[in-house]
Amino acid sequence: MRAALLILMLLYLLPAGAQPRQSLVPGGIAVIELGSDDPTEYRFHGKPVLVTQIAGVPSALVGLPLSLKPGEHYIEARASDKVHKKFFEVRGKNYTTQHITITDDRKVNPYASDMERILAEKARKKKARNHYSKGAVDVDFLLPVSGVRSGSFGRRRVFNGQPRNPHSGMDIAAANGTPIVSPSAGKVIELGDFFFSGNLVYIDHGQGLISMFAHLSEIDVKLGERVAKGQVVGKVGATGRVTGPHLHWSLGLNGTWIDPALFIE
Repeated sequence: MRAALLILMLLYLLPAGAQPRQSLVPGGIAVIELGSDDPTEYRFHGKPVLVTQIAGVPSALVGLPLSLKPGEHYIEARASDKVHKKFFEVRGKNYTTQHITITDDRKVNPYASDMERILAEKARKKKARNHYSKGAVDVDFLLPVSGVRSGSFGRRRVFNGQPRNPHSGMDIAAANGTPIVSPSAGKVIELGDFFFSGNLVYIDHGQGLISMFAHLSEIDVKLGERVAKGQVVGKVGATGRVTGPHLHWSLGLNGTWIDPALFIE
């Protein structure tokens, strides 16, 4: 009963989401309307894409990788010995650069003895990001935690003067111990204490839509657990490579990270 009341309180306090917004740039999403006679299983670069209802219209949601080149692209499906294609145009986008100072230099320049662990964790992350399961998906997301957005998706990051990969998610600064909720229903497919990400949780929302929460102070779910929309999955922390307590939220779609802001604003 106490847990149910906490979930209801958090649902009331957290800003509600909105239907996903199209953004035809690398790191964005394409929202493609489907007709009543169209197939329902499309692929993009060989990977299945999410098909759901957007404002009552059957639509395909396509994650666009940060590495995607501007120009014409398409999703395709094969049905009744025919190839069906839906085309869309992607434009370029320049992301800003963020310089960050990390006091623990080992998190920027790991020891040789750290590499076996780092590579094993990288493989686990890749498997979770590419996870796919069939079923209906609720894309009307909640914001996982309220706070100040301290890091934007796609920014080029420089740690202690050294260029690193672009930022793969959204950072939300909040007090240590602040509850984090699942933005939609799903299943826990990966969790643990990781070298760079600290305590993290991966949640499969269905059809390749994956949430990853990093730097948690506590993990409040178990591997394989099914979670409800708004259920607490962990608490804000400062574990892993961080400058202070915050939630790092990555959102994956057809195997690529996309801008989470497109699902909540």
